[in-house]
Amino acid sequence: MAPWINISQAIGVAIIVLNLAIYYRKQNVPFAAGILLFCMFAIHMVNVTFAGGIDTVHYAWIFIFPVLAGGTMAWRGQLFFWFICMLGTIYYYIWPEQMAELPYEGDLEYTLATRLVCITIFSLVMLTYHFTLREKMDHVHKALKLATFEGDLFAGVFNSRAQSVILVDSNGTIERANATTHTTFSFNDSHLIGQHIGILCEHADRLFDTNRQHLSGQELEIKTHKGNSLWIEFTSIEVEDEIGKRHTLLTIEDISQRKRFESKLSHLAHFDHLTNIPNRLMIQDKIKEMIEEDTTASFYVIFIDLDKFKDINDMLGHEAGDKVLLEVASRLQTNIRSGDFIGRFGGDEFILLTRSATTEEETKQLIKSLQKILALPIYYEKTESVVGSTAGISSYPTDGQAGNDLIRKADAAMYRTKKNHKGAFSFYNVQYDADLQRKLHLNSALRNAISNNELSLLFQPIFDHHQQLLGAEALVRWKHGEYGAISPDEFIPISEENGQIIEIGLWVLDQACQVLKEWQDEGRFDLTMSVNISYRQIVGTTLVTSIENALKKHALKGDKLILELTERVIAEDLDLVNQNLTLLTAMGVRCAVDDFGIAYSSLNYLQKVDFDILKIDRSFVDGIVDDEDSLNLCKGILSMAHSLGLLVTAEGIETEAQFNLLCSLGIDKYQGFHLARPIERRKFSELFT
Repeated sequence: MAPWINISQAIGVAIIVLNLAIYYRKQNVPFAAGILLFCMFAIHMVNVTFAGGIDTVHYAWIFIFPVLAGGTMAWRGQLFFWFICMLGTIYYYIWPEQMAELPYEGDLEYTLATRLVCITIFSLVMLTYHFTLREKMDHVHKALKLATFEGDLFAGVFNSRAQSVILVDSNGTIERANATTHTTFSFNDSHLIGQHIGILCEHADRLFDTNRQHLSGQELEIKTHKGNSLWIEFTSIEVEDEIGKRHTLLTIEDISQRKRFESKLSHLAHFDHLTNIPNRLMIQDKIKEMIEEDTTASFYVIFIDLDKFKDINDMLGHEAGDKVLLEVASRLQTNIRSGDFIGRFGGDEFILLTRSATTEEETKQLIKSLQKILALPIYYEKTESVVGSTAGISSYPTDGQAGNDLIRKADAAMYRTKKNHKGAFSFYNVQYDADLQRKLHLNSALRNAISNNELSLLFQPIFDHHQQLLGAEALVRWKHGEYGAISPDEFIPISEENGQIIEIGLWVLDQACQVLKEWQDEGRFDLTMSVNISYRQIVGTTLVTSIENALKKHALKGDKLILELTERVIAEDLDLVNQNLTLLTAMGVRCAVDDFGIAYSSLNYLQKVDFDILKIDRSFVDGIVDDEDSLNLCKGILSMAHSLGLLVTAEGIETEAQFNLLCSLGIDKYQGFHLARPIERRKFSELFT
């Protein structure tokens, strides 16, 4: 036998021994089996091909090895062994003299025949493998590729920076933990490997119980070993390895930032953004909670409304209004009892929920003390403001079983109380529902009052001290189809709340200009027409245009039209008012300050705004005869107005004594029931004669 044959066989045996060492170290059974089969069959084929012929025993190897080789190395193994067999046949065909070394006495025919049979068998085995085993092996290959893909996928997930991924064995020992885990739980790199899961955070062994097979989307607040609080969301899955050993795979996401955001959103949804006390939603939730906790309990819902907040907000601006609301909220929070609940319902409205089992007398004492505190002055930029409050009270379960119903009835009680006596409080009465329903009905009906021809104008004459007619003030009236005549004191505030005052104001302006034109057509060019302007009109951008259009429509000059504005209207936006009045003055329109002295009480705007007339409020005129202070105030207003070149009108004159005293002071114009009540346009014309 040639030396190289012995050497190749020795190499094959060495490779087999080395393969056993690799198998022992790597424990890779498929890889080791493939190498083992390859080497054994290689040694055998060299032996058969180059060291002798093929006998009966060798035929068994010819059948077995191609199948085994194909199973481990697929078509590559089949081709290799087919190539070896073919190589041996060609070898002896070209060098027949080498057959002398064969144990079959150089029988070339036998040797070639046996090798052709071997090639044929190999070919048949390969074809059989191709048609029968290929599909199965394809599945095996796909499974291997899928396993590789899933392995890569797991590696990608495991190395994720977004989540902590931990593999724990059945004893709770951490086998693998990615970098994010160490960062999230404040550990150095690789510190967790080999540690018990309990080291992760406080109570980790209980929270991440490895005996539970599957948990998904669990949210927990934990504390790390360094004392840091974290919100986490984790999923726990039980997995099994190739030898049947069970492990627990934990994926943990730090959701602390999301929780903070959710908390902020919840706070914004349930707390007032200005005062930081509970808002309407939380008030309603609190009432529901109190009822559900104990259906047999009793408590009171107190609806608190500030009395003069709107005036402060309009006169001093929204910053001052915000300051007042903050101070009111602070006073309420500070002075309620333990167990009581206070919240801002909206605007200048607050709701107080008394603690359970509060008696009616305790509720009265509580609201009295709060109203007393709210009546104390509030200072903003050295300006003193006094708001005061009115309250309505409903009782659970006497007045209602639901939160919205209790709030509505407390509101109705407050509305009725405020209408009759500001600064007081009252408990709900069934009659109050009728008042609230009336307000809601009027609010809706007012929108159609003009189209239904329900509005009309009355004209209150204005005289000089000789009782000579100087003009009139246009006063709007509303006659409702169901309720009859509605007082302006009732429907004007409603129209200001819902914005209908703008449309009503335009209608009044148009009708007043039409009547003024009729007077001039009758030859009375000396008469003036006074029209009241609301704060919503003066702060709008269309007032000047509307007045200009009305004057053009009725072919009037502006000098006989007088616009009356209250101090509250002026204070809403002094710069815008001044800008509008400058444009109106250019058209000849004159302006008067109505109800002077009861609201803003600042002379600053009189110097900044171009006015022509001051109207002394009726509250001063009412006490002028018997009250020296009222008399002195009227004298002071008159002196100041005349020094500024302004005319003065006294309104609300009810008696002869008031008229005579005002005449003695030198008032310029006079208006009141003593001289003439408001009358219709037809009757007003009769005054001309």
